[in-house]
Amino acid sequence: MPSNHFHLRRREALAALALPLLGVQAHAQSGFPNKPIRLVVPYPAGGTATAQLTILQQKVLQNTGANLVLDYRPGASGNIGVDMVLKSPPDGYTIGWAAMGSFAIIPHLLKKLPYDLSKDVQYITPIGTIANVLVVHPSIPANNLQELVELSKKQDLSYALTSVGSTMHLSMESIIAETGLKIRSIPYKGDTPAFLDVVPGRVPVMLNTLPGVLQYVRTGKLKALGVTTAKRSEQLPEVPTLMEQGFKDLDIRGTFLFFAPAGIPPATFEWIHRELSRAVDSPEVRTALAEFGTDAKSMSAAETATLVRAEDRRWSALVKKLGITWE
Repeated sequence: MPSNHFHLRRREALAALALPLLGVQAHAQSGFPNKPIRLVVPYPAGGTATAQLTILQQKVLQNTGANLVLDYRPGASGNIGVDMVLKSPPDGYTIGWAAMGSFAIIPHLLKKLPYDLSKDVQYITPIGTIANVLVVHPSIPANNLQELVELSKKQDLSYALTSVGSTMHLSMESIIAETGLKIRSIPYKGDTPAFLDVVPGRVPVMLNTLPGVLQYVRTGKLKALGVTTAKRSEQLPEVPTLMEQGFKDLDIRGTFLFFAPAGIPPATFEWIHRELSRAVDSPEVRTALAEFGTDAKSMSAAETATLVRAEDRRWSALVKKLGITWE
């Protein structure tokens, strides 16, 4: 569960955004939006996802007077929430936020999805990118990936799998395939229940997002063995990358993005993209999200769609290489 340290950071971040709203003009008196916008989050409430989205929620409210209402719809590694968004009326009043895996990994793990990503979705913009981090409970006598591999030959190890079809999942499967790490997965329905077992050490290994583990590493409740990016994290500069440890092909950043059902009127979609991008790129939001390990940066809708296609090609190849299925 979130520590007091985490709550302090969240309050500080929100306080930086809580500027007076007296000067905000009434938003779109006769046009969009004239009621709250539902933002579907396909994961459990709580943790750093809620904290970061609340920061963006406050900034959009400050900029426009429009209210984003967070609607948590967890299940099936995000598929339930994504399906809800894509089957909503394309009027702009229901949008979603999900990990790249929902669009570039899970389609390659399942034979059939309840929606068609080639025609049912409009990509809006990423919120930014984040590193993944391999962490262990402090009781584990390993300080790097190679020591963990050697330990796995002598001791039964398990790791918390928080989301099938995520970049965390495939990163861990890549490590297992290329290092010979002997470890079994324990599936969870999201980060929050997983941390209830990982932090006490009942399931001693996890590969998760930097925002998810940062508070636990900083407070010594978990030990970081490596990050999955080519460069070290500014938030954890003392932790080496897995590439530094000999894992040459692992340069992975997780991406979370906003999306919507296809067919939203162009003027409405333009408003949504403009205001979400303006919030993401504002200096105070970038600074606040950096505290969670997120490198916040928006993209145009076209750039976002191009990024999804590139990630789709990348992960499709890796899924085939590893022979992973979810059936």
